[in-house]
Amino acid sequence: MELSTSTQACLLLTTRLSARDASEVLTAEQFSLLREKLGEENSISLLLEGNAEAVLCEYEISAKFAKQIMQLLSRGVGLAIATEKWSRTGVWIVGCEDPEYPLSIQSCGTIPPVIFGYGSLELLDGGGVIVDESLETKFGPNDLATVIDGLKTSAVGILDLVRSREILVELLQRGGQAVGITYKDLVAYGSVEQLRRAVLGGRLVLVSSRPPGHQMKDKPIYEEAIKQAIGDPHVTRHAIQVLNEKESEGNDPPTQQLDLGF
Repeated sequence: MELSTSTQACLLLTTRLSARDASEVLTAEQFSLLREKLGEENSISLLLEGNAEAVLCEYEISAKFAKQIMQLLSRGVGLAIATEKWSRTGVWIVGCEDPEYPLSIQSCGTIPPVIFGYGSLELLDGGGVIVDESLETKFGPNDLATVIDGLKTSAVGILDLVRSREILVELLQRGGQAVGITYKDLVAYGSVEQLRRAVLGGRLVLVSSRPPGHQMKDKPIYEEAIKQAIGDPHVTRHAIQVLNEKESEGNDPPTQQLDLGF
């Protein structure tokens, strides 16, 4: 797996490389502060391309913060082992400074330093209906899938939420497209046959800010922002309008319960 120098730096600074890794990785706020200190004209790769200590000193990083950064950068062997393991799962890895990094996610208030996924990156810039709590509670999976499929757009939702997952799977069963976001185990979803077929067919992309195979208990940081950034609020409002019109007409198709074993 070939990773850019900047992506390697992002991984070292912000990602626990294994289930046993207890490193004090940078928080979203710390990573943003570091990039701000380095300046927009400089890449985070500066920390791996030269003398990191000298760079941190030059940009007036505090001694305590610099020590934390240097400890994280020293995990090069661990990163090599981790990337080899991740490559065997078939995921792609894109850092926030890579040209492939989706434009949609760049609009997040707090940009994920690295994203992991299966499927076509192009789907992440395609917009779609944002599947959120207001939609999930008012309309059933069958209703939503019917409207989204009719609009010839994608659904964007968090797979770890049962109702959202039902809607995305129902849409995929109809041959539609979806963006599935997870803060749990990316590999577990990629191993589900129905989802894997959709990924291979170019109709589904699975994405996470967390490395594959990890069962992290940390509170999700980026996933809700990723969902809002990828989805299109105008398309979402139009879908809601159509759903309300169908409801007022009394055209309520029966909902269907879906179980993927999660």
